[in-house]
Parts: sequence; structure tokens; C-alpha cells
Amino acid sequence: MFNLIANENMKIYRRPRTWIMVGVLLVILAVVAALTNHFQVPPQADWHSSVQQDIKESEKTLADAENPLPERVRHQIEANIKVDQYYLEHDINPNAYTGWSFSKDSSQLIILITIFTAIVAGDIVASEFTWGTIKLLLIRPVSRSKIYVAKYIATLLFALLLLVFLFVWSYLIGGIVFGFDSLNMPYVYADVDGAVHQMSMVGYVLQTYGYQLVDLLMIVTISFMISASFRSSSFAIGLSLFVLFTGKVIVGELIGHFEWAKYILFANTDLQLYQLGQPLLPSMTLGFSVTVLVVYFLLFQAVAWWMFTKRDVAA
Repeated sequence: MFNLIANENMKIYRRPRTWIMVGVLLVILAVVAALTNHFQVPPQADWHSSVQQDIKESEKTLADAENPLPERVRHQIEANIKVDQYYLEHDINPNAYTGWSFSKDSSQLIILITIFTAIVAGDIVASEFTWGTIKLLLIRPVSRSKIYVAKYIATLLFALLLLVFLFVWSYLIGGIVFGFDSLNMPYVYADVDGAVHQMSMVGYVLQTYGYQLVDLLMIVTISFMISASFRSSSFAIGLSLFVLFTGKVIVGELIGHFEWAKYILFANTDLQLYQLGQPLLPSMTLGFSVTVLVVYFLLFQAVAWWMFTKRDVAA
């Protein structure tokens, strides 16, 4: 099995496309750091007045009876007020920007990693059948199931490598530009009950990566299933990216208000919403979303395995 995984990794990393992806990620990090440093507003010496003004404006918005707010928006504004009050009470400057702040903001580039991994996953099986190279694997004394597992593990390892790359380089670039002396910088947030919590920025960044890993895992699995189901690598990649870009938009903007929407995959992939107390629907819980994700994961794996092991190579 180890040799099979090593072979699949070799196929991924010997392609110029892979290193172009890594280079694009590094260039984007550097450009974002330069732009952030250029346009960043210098921290105010009297930041207390700014935070107090924000609190007053938020309270005014909540008190505006002529323009009632949706419950979700009202809850968010109330949480923001509590967080701002916490800043004042504990003398925490929310405008301070450090290397870990940049690392936190750079976690949004995980969507780019998801796109890159979806491309690799959408191609790793379909291209073998497109070019006929799958025959070279099937003549070996190993089962199709082992080949399937090796390809899937290699794809996940590629995704993890890009995540580690993003984490390390975002901190290094952020530290060079904004300073490394920020290990004790706090992150403040309000939970579902409105209670305010403080944690280290390092812990929050790692936690964000952990939550994003769930979303990444599901997209990789979908892309792998599509790749195992179609012979055209271009079609598999295109369909994988279509699912990635439209899934959450459809759920969030079009059907998210229906009760049955909670059973759709993309209504459950962002588990961080539960930490912030903002699930898509009030009836949804963390346990429910985890259960839905497990069911979809097993279903996608079963379909992908069946398609890969039963496909007619000669066709």
C-alpha cells in the first residue's frame, strides 16, 4: 500500500501544474501582505473612543423601531456590542494588527487550496481512463480497492501539504511584514448564548484550519467520486468546481430558509457557525450536522468505490 501511495504522490508532484499551484499560493500571500501593509490604517492611540462610538451606533441600530432587523442580524449586532464592551473592560486594542492577524485573515485562502485540490481529485482517476494508463496499475498484483484507497489518500496528503504550506508561510510573511511579537495576542468572540470568550490568536487560527478541513474533506470526496464516475478528466474537474462554487450559494441564498434545506450537504459543512451561534436554521445542532456529514461521506465513498471497481477498462 505504501508503494502505491508513493507512486500516486509521484504522479501529482511531477506535474508542472502542481508547482504552479504552490507558486500561485505563495505569490498571492506576498501580494496580500503588501497590500494590507500599504492600506492598513495605523492603530489609533485613543482607540477607546472609536470602540465606544461603535457601541453607540450599534445600540442605535437595535433601537430603530421603524426598521426592524431580522433575528439573525439582531443577534450578530448584540454579540458585536458585547465583544466591544469586552475590549474596553480588558483594555484590548482591537485595531492592533500583527503577524498572527495576517495569518488569521490568510485562512480565507483555504478556498484556493480547496479549488486546487478539487482539480487534482477530479483528475486523478478520470485521467487514467482518458489516457489508458489505468491498465498499467491493474496489471499489478493488487486489488482495485487498494488502488482506489491509494489515490484517495494521495489526494488528501496533497490537500494537507497545501494547508501546512499556507499556515507556515502566512505566519512567516505576516511576521516579516507586521512583526513576530504576537504570540499572546487574544481573539475575542461571543458564543451562541451571548457569552464573551477570549482565546489566543494562535489557537483561533489552528481552530479555523480545523473547521475548514471538514469542508475541504467533503469537497475532495465529492471531486474524487466525480472523477471515478466519468472518463473525461476535463468534465470531472469542471463539474467538481461547479459543485464547489454553487453548492453553498444555492443553500445560503436560495433555499436556506426552508426547513428541509438542513438535510443538504452544504448546509452543514461550516461547523464554525455553531461556535459563533449562527447555524443556518435554529433547529440545527452540531450533532445533527456531524451526522449528516458522516452519512454523505459514506455515501460518496461507496459510490466512488463502486464506480472505480466496476468500471470496464476496455470500453
